[in-house]
Amino acid sequence: MNRIIACATVALTAGLAVPAFAYEEGSIIVRSGIATVAPDVNSSALSVSGAELGGTRVDVDNGSALGLTGVYVFRDHWGVELLAATPFTHDIQVEGLGATFDLGETKQLPPTLLLQWYPMDHRSSVQPYLGVGINYTAFFDEDIDSAADARFASLGATEEAKLSLDNSLGLAAEAGVDFAFGADKRWLFNLAVFWIDIDTDAKVTVPGVGDITASVDIDPLVYTAGLGYRF
Repeated sequence: MNRIIACATVALTAGLAVPAFAYEEGSIIVRSGIATVAPDVNSSALSVSGAELGGTRVDVDNGSALGLTGVYVFRDHWGVELLAATPFTHDIQVEGLGATFDLGETKQLPPTLLLQWYPMDHRSSVQPYLGVGINYTAFFDEDIDSAADARFASLGATEEAKLSLDNSLGLAAEAGVDFAFGADKRWLFNLAVFWIDIDTDAKVTVPGVGDITASVDIDPLVYTAGLGYRF
């Protein structure tokens, strides 16, 4: 009897010592790190008061910010993720008519909700995953570059120009991987890439000249690298 009790005690102790890094129902995962938005821009030509300027286009630079995601594993292998971030800032250029010049900048927040699939056994310390969902991108704090304002003044602008971009609603997809580490395997090193469908209509209102408009498909890849923790 003593031997049975001793064996049972050893087995229980060993069981309690097994790292708790299961990606199973009820798990909560938080991740944070640097996120870089790299636009793949496809722009229409600019139109001035409805007249198209052939050979012109809009371009958008990369932007980086602190990214934060939270995941609830509602069923083994399946989770729901919410992506948030501090504001991204992007410089905007106009190309064509023999020159390229800075038009201005904008900030944006891209909250994204995704359904995730984790194909590996829930006890694996390496967890690749795929996700698909929906994104809402809100543009704000649009600002015209001073050099662009000077150009507009030379064309007869009577006041400072104003830039505005419509918010966007579109699809999103992701692929990522977690590497568990630490004594209890709850800490994670995470790498992920997102594709987001972001389309906007941009308008520059130039008093005395007219409205300059363009339709811009931004459609960026978003690269993230950081740390996470599984509760």
